[in-house]
Amino acid sequence: GYYKALSMTSGPCRLCKECDLNSLCKHGMEARPSMEACGVDVYKTARDNGFPIRVVRTSEDEQNIFGLILVD
Repeated sequence: GYYKALSMTSGPCRLCKECDLNSLCKHGMEARPSMEACGVDVYKTARDNGFPIRVVRTSEDEQNIFGLILVD
């Protein structure tokens, strides 16, 4: 395995129905930071790597979901 590896998701964490900000995370080993929270420009990163990405304007628009894995 890679001990210097980090996976990131897009958007908010969905592990709990509501996050209790006054206590430790109940899913600390499963929770992943979002790319946006870490300062990643998801639109630019996706486009720079050849992935199609557009702003979703209606519920009928196609939605792509992105993640990021960093390995050193």
